[in-house]
Amino acid sequence: MIVLGIEGTAHTAGVGIVNEECEVLANVVDAYVPAKGGIHPREAANHHAEVLPSLIKRAMEEARISPGEIDGVAFSQGPGLGPCLRTAATAARAIALALRVPIVGVNHCIAHMEVGRGRTGAEDPVMLYASGGNTQVISFSRGRYRVFGETLDIGVGNMLDKFAREAGLPFPGGPKIEKLALEGKKYLPLPYSVKGMDVSFSGILTAALAYLRRGERLEDVAYSLQETVFSMLTEVTERALAHLRKDEVLLGGGVARNRRLQDMVRAMAEERGAVLYVPEPPLLSDNGAMIAWLGLLMLKHGMAMRVEETKVIQRFRTDMVQLPWSVERVHRREYPEKPGAEAVIRQVEFLGRPAVEKRRVPKPYRVREVDATIRRERTRREAKLIMEARHAVRTPYLYDVDLEEGVIVMERVEGVPVFDSAAPEDFYEIGRIAARLHSLRIAHGDLTTSNVLKSDGYFLIDLSMGTKEARDEDMAVDLHMFRECCVASHPDIPDAYETFLRGYRDAGGSEDLIKLADEIEKRRRYA
Repeated sequence: MIVLGIEGTAHTAGVGIVNEECEVLANVVDAYVPAKGGIHPREAANHHAEVLPSLIKRAMEEARISPGEIDGVAFSQGPGLGPCLRTAATAARAIALALRVPIVGVNHCIAHMEVGRGRTGAEDPVMLYASGGNTQVISFSRGRYRVFGETLDIGVGNMLDKFAREAGLPFPGGPKIEKLALEGKKYLPLPYSVKGMDVSFSGILTAALAYLRRGERLEDVAYSLQETVFSMLTEVTERALAHLRKDEVLLGGGVARNRRLQDMVRAMAEERGAVLYVPEPPLLSDNGAMIAWLGLLMLKHGMAMRVEETKVIQRFRTDMVQLPWSVERVHRREYPEKPGAEAVIRQVEFLGRPAVEKRRVPKPYRVREVDATIRRERTRREAKLIMEARHAVRTPYLYDVDLEEGVIVMERVEGVPVFDSAAPEDFYEIGRIAARLHSLRIAHGDLTTSNVLKSDGYFLIDLSMGTKEARDEDMAVDLHMFRECCVASHPDIPDAYETFLRGYRDAGGSEDLIKLADEIEKRRRYA
């Protein structure tokens, strides 16, 4: 089978042709570059309409095939900019009707994942998808690709482009920033905004621009921006690996071409005994070959569409697509327990009592200034909140703390994470725990089923990202984060989040916080 794919989600028009061995027979692109400012959707769509006919011809010539050898057509159905998506879809419909071959619309984000798998041999990875409009941590769970973390405001590539534009650098800004960062000498502290497995970039952008206005060297600001943002991305990727107990990492998206980001993720993976997979650079950026490959997989599994079903979906979420081939692949795998994302845990004794030592180890991917601050602050915060939270919920007893070494010694709780043995009643009880915690104005900061131990009752653990005297926003993020955990990690538990909210309400949880969590949900890039 040979499939032609058309990409047109944003500034890149691309046409690719692949066969059943995931051999890229052709992959040609032409990117719209705005005269100034960011992408103008209608101008980009006009650009795509002008160049797609010649790109299709070039792809056919590069693949050395005739139109009659095409067995199917795929196009990027979403997510993306409406005018661009519609232009690509129109071109795909015209070709499919002219050649009388089946057509299928594909999810752009999943196309990055599948072409990465197809080209590298990764079996069941966690993918860090970092591009202009997207920043997501994606992995397979129970029949679909699930989003375990993402940006709560703008995509990392868009953030870098906005910084570059304000600094007078041409579009696209990412490669220019990467080059400037190599000349950076001084790290300038920037906000480090990680919330569980989600990230936020707008505050970092504001702070970086403030440094420029104060006269700091552009090279130093670029260096600091990269080190901070890429450390955040690497951290949330590691947290997903730990949560899912997987041992493969895959990079996707145009920002993933950055060598510093690759080096950071590789260092993290090697430290965990995991393997990093990176497809060829042209397949990291938006391209038609990845669309063709996902289309080929879908067509082989009987997922062809009628023309009237090919309407574009601007907010096409990754977890909306059922993937029969992944079910066959992944359900054969077993995942042993893996080390946590931040610390090494070992069983010890403290004054004759069974205890655990939690040691935050230096992270090889973070610059020393960032790493030392994070380890010290999270150790201090966790020790404080373990004690504070005990007024309302069960937490392990704190025995000892060493801030400089990043070590906490605490009571050993014989239990298992709810993640490993989740039942419907667990979600009700976690809802009650969250409400009682919030009654103290404490936000957990990483509320997932991996951080609740089921023992003789339930114990809340790992409050290192929590907040005392928390704002409503911080506590609402707890609810939003747990919703993500329910959808991504426990889709086989019916009404898991609704059961959690019932427990939350029954324990006096605030309706205003529930509404605010719904508002936060809508901020996600493709909510």
